[in-house]
Amino acid sequence: MKKRFLIFAFLGLLSFVGAAQTQLSWRLANFEVQNAGAELHFDVQVKANTATTYYRDLQVYLDYNTAGFGSSIVSGGHVTVTPGPLMDNFYSFVNVVDNTSSKFAIIIEADNEFSDVGSASAFNMMPTTYSTLCHIVMDVVDNTVVSGIAFDEVLMNGGQYYQLTSSVAPAKYADPSIFTDDFTNVILSTAYGTITYASASATPIQNCTVNIVGQGNTISNAAGEYYYTGLADGNYTITTSCSEPYTYVTDLGDLNVVLDHIGGTPLTGIYFLAGDVDGNSIIDLSDFNLMLDNIGGAVVGYPINDWLFIDQNVTVTNGVGTVNYQGIMAGDADGSN
Repeated sequence: MKKRFLIFAFLGLLSFVGAAQTQLSWRLANFEVQNAGAELHFDVQVKANTATTYYRDLQVYLDYNTAGFGSSIVSGGHVTVTPGPLMDNFYSFVNVVDNTSSKFAIIIEADNEFSDVGSASAFNMMPTTYSTLCHIVMDVVDNTVVSGIAFDEVLMNGGQYYQLTSSVAPAKYADPSIFTDDFTNVILSTAYGTITYASASATPIQNCTVNIVGQGNTISNAAGEYYYTGLADGNYTITTSCSEPYTYVTDLGDLNVVLDHIGGTPLTGIYFLAGDVDGNSIIDLSDFNLMLDNIGGAVVGYPINDWLFIDQNVTVTNGVGTVNYQGIMAGDADGSN
């Protein structure tokens, strides 16, 4: 009876240790075809289910479609891998190498893994929210095919280690890991462009939500650039909104161009939208008076969107389509901002 109790106790302990073993989750993120369709950019991100481990050695294996990128792209010089924030301070790429003609491997090790026990002075704690391990850029040779980008789960499972806090020995993360955000079937196409302010300065506008109608959204970056990846060849409509603060102050220049419009020198395009501050599709004395009230401080703002854009059309041909366009703030009828 005593022996049987000890066996059950030992099995129970093993079960507890297995249940408590930290597990990693992997995903691909920020998947964008950039540089006029010539490059695919994306991030490899990882997290743990508990904030208890200092990661030591990580291995990433990525499959890809040779029709879209060519074969053996590491030896051919057609892929670039750079460190992400999770590699700050203590880690290096030991190897970035072709594993097969359609798969490459990224091997990362801690610089101090043979000399230091697990601690914040020599390792990074694996976070519980996704963090970028590395950024990858791959040269694209055909924008009309699917990417085939996906983790090789079989090769990655069992190859991830953290550093013990009591010795320099490694310990294995739970096997298997969790894998999400597979981009295997995403077309390597791109609709892209730059959004600028409709003034002489043509300042880039960031934080614009660019909606490819019927497909999805993307956000313009600090350079005003937007990229939407994965469109089949065809014609698409783009609508736009913006979350940037409204900062324009209506001035006499705006009043003058509105008066000129009423007098027979018409405002057109996006400047018409900016001058039609009451939003009734006509520029008249009502708009002039509303602007005057803003200048005088009687009212603040206008009953239309703070940011205004004209819907655009983009045609994707052979996987690439582009359109640059402008935005403007309500009331800036002379484009003086």
